[in-house]
Amino acid sequence: MQARDERVNGGPPDDRIKRELARELHDQVVQDLTAMLIDLENFKRGPFDSTSTVLQVDSVQGGLRTMLGRLRGMLYGLRGEESVEHDLAENLRFFAVQYTKRTGVRVLVRVSRDWPDPIRRTTAQHLQRIVGEAVNNGRQHGGASSIRVTLRLIDGGYARVTIQDDGRGISPSDGTSEGMGMLGMRERATLIGGSLSVDSARGRGTTIRVVFPQTALHLGEVGLLLAETGIVEPG
Repeated sequence: MQARDERVNGGPPDDRIKRELARELHDQVVQDLTAMLIDLENFKRGPFDSTSTVLQVDSVQGGLRTMLGRLRGMLYGLRGEESVEHDLAENLRFFAVQYTKRTGVRVLVRVSRDWPDPIRRTTAQHLQRIVGEAVNNGRQHGGASSIRVTLRLIDGGYARVTIQDDGRGISPSDGTSEGMGMLGMRERATLIGGSLSVDSARGRGTTIRVVFPQTALHLGEVGLLLAETGIVEPG
């Protein structure tokens, strides 16, 4: 019985918790701290006046509040106390506007008309972290100036999230294509019953696609999702 429980939950409890903490800390705390460091580096270049100083303090305070909120969310999630719905599209649009203001990289979010909102919170959280990591990779490793995020329902009862940038692209020899960030993205895709693919080559940018069953979007269908992905047997 214990061995079956470990297979269902993805391994021994201690190992599973360690992987989850590593993934969450990387995707949430590290990204927030990186963004704040970029803001402070930009601020150091001036000009220095009372207005810009107040705006910078507000920005840092906002970043700290966001980080605290995400850390609380991590704790609630580990305790199994998370809420059941989440407006992914609206949050990604807000993220895109803020990211563009902070970095100068243009991020566009396109959502198909039939995309449901709100959706299950756990699914939204995983997708939001994947998008955030992919956008950061496009800027930091690919030197992208424009990144497009698309949410769409596709045939066969599946949904697809696509992150496409106009950067210089990556290749397996770069050593970054399967780093910590990419590993965490693949794990998150698997946790919602899906898969993640990367299409990239030198000089033509990078496209990341996450394809997963639409049941992962809907509220109250956890059992059906687990059955379809083979994690547990139906019935």
